[in-house]
Amino acid sequence: MMRIVTVTLFTALLLLFGTSCRAEECLCAASFPDGSVLGNFSLPEDGRFSLSFIHSVSNTPVRDDYRFAEGKITQAREIFETHGAGLPSQADEPNITSWRRVKDTFIVEMRRPIPKLVVRTDKRYKNRLHLKRKTINLNQWPDGAIELRGVPCRITQ
Repeated sequence: MMRIVTVTLFTALLLLFGTSCRAEECLCAASFPDGSVLGNFSLPEDGRFSLSFIHSVSNTPVRDDYRFAEGKITQAREIFETHGAGLPSQADEPNITSWRRVKDTFIVEMRRPIPKLVVRTDKRYKNRLHLKRKTINLNQWPDGAIELRGVPCRITQ
């Protein structure tokens, strides 16, 4: 009898609170293209993270803001000081929603789907992954390429 009450109570609590619980999601950093896992990093509840680096041509800082939601990565913003290869240069580019300049900084808002996020790393360019309360130095691993993808959490760092 006690077992039935416990199971019933557990089921009621699961039905009541289960849908409001969020399964924790992580970003997996994996060597690209071989897929060797370098680390898994807990994402904040809103799924937001950023990448920063020094642009290889202009030698100025760049920050890209992303969001992981519903199993997909979307780029939300790019912040930079000077135009260089690979940076947005026109307001009417695909998926760009706004473009503004604040003092010496360009801020480009966007909703750009990123089917596969691969970061080329090079110690000279200070590649960093920024989470809500943690910054991961992507240059702690050998220069090359790192794929970032969303996975269920199995924290390694």
